[in-house]
Amino acid sequence: MKISIISASHRTNSQSKKISDFLHNHLLNIKSGLDIYDIDLADKSLPLWSPDKKKGEGIWGGTWNSISDNLIKSDGFILVVPEYGGMATPAAKNIFLLCGSGEFAHKPGLIVSVSSGNGGAYPISELRMSSYKNTHIMWIPENIIIRNVEEFNPGAHGDNIPKWLDDRIDYVLKLFLAYASNMQPLREIINRKDFGNGM
Repeated sequence: MKISIISASHRTNSQSKKISDFLHNHLLNIKSGLDIYDIDLADKSLPLWSPDKKKGEGIWGGTWNSISDNLIKSDGFILVVPEYGGMATPAAKNIFLLCGSGEFAHKPGLIVSVSSGNGGAYPISELRMSSYKNTHIMWIPENIIIRNVEEFNPGAHGDNIPKWLDDRIDYVLKLFLAYASNMQPLREIINRKDFGNGM
């Protein structure tokens, strides 16, 4: 089973990347045989979607094709998205515009929102509302919000992070993997040729 973890911060060496790395290791502790594909959108610096993408030139050639191929082969996705001004990042929104070849289609997604303060809820609402129509990603009902992220240190968090967060993360990741495993047969009946977009 293959899982993709997407860090959607625009900053290099971001807190979102730190959380992505933690999730990568925690997933392997839960299920050691997982194939995990990590993509840091700050590192990849993908341009905003434009009609030029259809030409397959420049970054839309080998670089994008490699990313797309890894996403197509994935059975589930974890999107780690920081809250920028009460919104999901442009990079988080852009990846859904770029994935027009069924990369996310009928596969479970888990939103992990990151905030340096007490925020973090708005990106979840935004992504649930607007990212699924044509991508057909299936966000699972659970999510994770990591507030005061600079104090995040599993087993020894700062005073502003509740101790129960570690248990919730473990629970949600196990649930997410169950979704990823059990949804695999569903994709055998998907008809993207005739019904590739939402209504």
